[in-house]
Amino acid sequence: MTQILVTLDEGVTTQHVRKAIELLRGVVSTTVLKTKDGTNDKTLRQQKYVKESLERAFDEMERARRGDHKMMTDEEFLDELKAEGIS
Repeated sequence: MTQILVTLDEGVTTQHVRKAIELLRGVVSTTVLKTKDGTNDKTLRQQKYVKESLERAFDEMERARRGDHKMMTDEEFLDELKAEGIS
């Protein structure tokens, strides 16, 4: 599948453009996304960071469940933060 990103000015109605695109042969679906200038990149970076963090945490929990990894206690975690000067 191939996707094409089209950016429209605020003055253009998305309904007309969307209907025209849907008339083209081979178009499976159309989606309208509204983004704010500047904040989109920041939001995407934050979402990527959260997703990667959750994936790492989930992988760590799975390894601990299988017995391949020993989880830190809360005290060990706090001690590590203090040693790094974060807390």
